[in-house]
Amino acid sequence: MSTMRKIAGLTGAVLAGAAAGIGAKAFALPAARIRQMEKLPPKGPSSKYYDRLPDADTILGYASDLVDMGARLPGTDAGAKAQAYVKNKLEEFGLADIMIIPAKTKLYQCEEYSLAVEGEEVDCCFINYTGFDGFGPFDSGNIEAELVYVGKDTDADVDVAGKIVVADVEFSSVPLGLAKLVGTMYDPDHTYDLTEIQKNIYMGESFTDGYFNYMSRGAAGYIGILVDYYDTPEYLSEDYNYLGEMKLPGMWLSYSTGDKLRRKIQDANKKGRQLKASMRLAGSMQQVEAGAVVGFVRGKSKETILVHSHYDSVTCGASEDASGTAAVLALAKMYAQIPAEELEKSIAFILMDSHFSDYDTHDAVVEALMGGQGNGGGNIIANLCIEHICDEYKRNEEGGISPTGQIESRIVFTTKGKTLNRIVQEEFIRHRMKRSLFLPANLLGDDLCTDADMFYREGIEVCSMVSGPIYLYSSDDTLDKIPKDQLVPTCKTFSDILWRLINRASRF
Repeated sequence: MSTMRKIAGLTGAVLAGAAAGIGAKAFALPAARIRQMEKLPPKGPSSKYYDRLPDADTILGYASDLVDMGARLPGTDAGAKAQAYVKNKLEEFGLADIMIIPAKTKLYQCEEYSLAVEGEEVDCCFINYTGFDGFGPFDSGNIEAELVYVGKDTDADVDVAGKIVVADVEFSSVPLGLAKLVGTMYDPDHTYDLTEIQKNIYMGESFTDGYFNYMSRGAAGYIGILVDYYDTPEYLSEDYNYLGEMKLPGMWLSYSTGDKLRRKIQDANKKGRQLKASMRLAGSMQQVEAGAVVGFVRGKSKETILVHSHYDSVTCGASEDASGTAAVLALAKMYAQIPAEELEKSIAFILMDSHFSDYDTHDAVVEALMGGQGNGGGNIIANLCIEHICDEYKRNEEGGISPTGQIESRIVFTTKGKTLNRIVQEEFIRHRMKRSLFLPANLLGDDLCTDADMFYREGIEVCSMVSGPIYLYSSDDTLDKIPKDQLVPTCKTFSDILWRLINRASRF
């Protein structure tokens, strides 16, 4: 898996786009061009079959069924139920050659975690995928050590050996205002100004750089204060062990709890003493069975377009990614009802797991489909990826989160071909997919910071939509975060993109 992944991908992409002046190139959206696209008829090229698309209640129902299963990780009962659910749906819809592409991945489970400062329990959350050393059970035991506060410094010149490091951890910022400045944003209601900043919830180097540095210097434990998150310690991120083995036990603190601890440490230091703490992290790391569910809609040729999302989650996972899975299921149901003679190319609908465990299933899917398994015969020409259909929330004065009344920003990556880019922009604007930011997939070179990365690096043409809401990695990612009124427009947008790609005479 790419070492860039989502750690700083969205920030880097927007900054790179601004620096490159992409507003003057193929991804520009000058006002005249937007007005021209807004004149497109509301019924797109696949409108003949819009009535085959499930309604919003049904699509939301797919998401609700998945959310009710809980954390859908591979190797868990919920993960198995989710895989069976999407397989049964594809069978019910009548797709052909439905199969499961197997993979092996890992399942990290934290069973006990605690933090106490001088005997007083502290509200915390374990840092996902930390504290283990190979497969099997792990238990840090009761670590008792001095606390050393390093602030935002990822390489502080202090002795950390045998101590518990306390660090301020910040998210990087996505400069959405810059994107609008260079003309790559569809924002007809002017909801962004040029100073608009969004926190990159996918984390940044302020955590990973500091964590690995202090681990290498012999720290006994790591405590990260989520200084610009909302007031919760629950931040269950993806697996960053591809950057190095995360053997050091780690805990997250909310910004309010962290502020109290910071002041305690500083007050103790002023008095010439060191504050002591005890922490414990115990659980298991197992190798488990994973897999992707694939179903085909046959067209006239074996040239195949992939449509995919992932069904696994680390919490109840409404936006991440019951929403994307629900959209893919809706499109599968629609296209399964279209006669093969009306489709120049075939379609593979794919729903995967291992999103939170280094994308092992994604690797297996690429190997299988590029190698000729299934109806595609190895002739994969494009991939449409749908992730995170969700409402925007921001931190409020009380420390919680509140809705802004807006859809969360949609970042849409496409490979840098004029035809594909034009098709994507036209369909997003036709269906008034507001607050959409269009970026070329190759801004970060060989890496794409979405679930479509594996396919992109195989040279497959890609259109990938993703959002990064603040609640993405917490149990606040509940069903009410999915905007029901956006489900059908999103599906129609991708249906029309898909239809145009299917019925093009050549590649794009």
